[in-house]
Amino acid sequence: MILSSSNAAISLSAGPHVWDRLWRHAPDEAKDAARIERERRGRRWDATRELLVRAFGRIEGLETVELGSGLGDVSVLLAEQGARVTLVDYCDRALDEARNRFTRLGLSASCVKANLLEDVAGLAGRFDLALSVGVIEHFQGADRTRVLAAHGRVLRAGGVVMLTVPHAHCPTYRLWKAYLQLRGWWPYGLEIPYARTELTRRARAAGLADIECETYGFRASLTDHVWRQLLRRSVEIDDRASVWDRGFGSVLMMTARKPGRWRSDDTTSSPRASFPD
Repeated sequence: MILSSSNAAISLSAGPHVWDRLWRHAPDEAKDAARIERERRGRRWDATRELLVRAFGRIEGLETVELGSGLGDVSVLLAEQGARVTLVDYCDRALDEARNRFTRLGLSASCVKANLLEDVAGLAGRFDLALSVGVIEHFQGADRTRVLAAHGRVLRAGGVVMLTVPHAHCPTYRLWKAYLQLRGWWPYGLEIPYARTELTRRARAAGLADIECETYGFRASLTDHVWRQLLRRSVEIDDRASVWDRGFGSVLMMTARKPGRWRSDDTTSSPRASFPD
């Protein structure tokens, strides 16, 4: 995850040292495989595939960038489908582990060390998809709009954005976060979750269009954050949809588009990606 070095409060509470500590111990191969498989089965991947096929008719050959990538969970799945993947992060440890992971899986990815608010000029206008998972909530003030603008800046005209953030109105997430902060166990530094209204407003101010937001993951938050982590119960995470998702889901997902007409620079790839059952 990438943070603003221009903001003293951020640098003190959620600077690069936070992510160096978090990525110090990479998951073993079995846990990493389970992590990828859970992403593959989840709503985020379904929505990403739907977005790309709707926008471009395919995934194969598209240029994608994951900002604040960490290990690049979604990018692994994109690379499996033939996308040309770039990972951008400010943390050397995360990028090293991502390189090891992609090599182990026999996949290709370009890795770039960069600060989202300062170093993306060299990436401007290069990508069809800009995605991030749990990144933009680690900024505050005007930087929350600037980091959204960085997503649009790296896109070609007509390119699309897909991002997910913690949802401010999820009671189980807020309870878990408050408890860890009270005990001094919170590991993620500054984290300000988003409401749908703020995310939409800031995305519009960042110059994005066709903005859509949805929430999901209430059951998953209940079983993971409350039963497993707070109450220490041995239960499986429940990923099923719930009637409570719209108002109280733990994940807020936004899709948007950079204005303009998209033109592909790739005429060799298939017109539509094929997906396994």
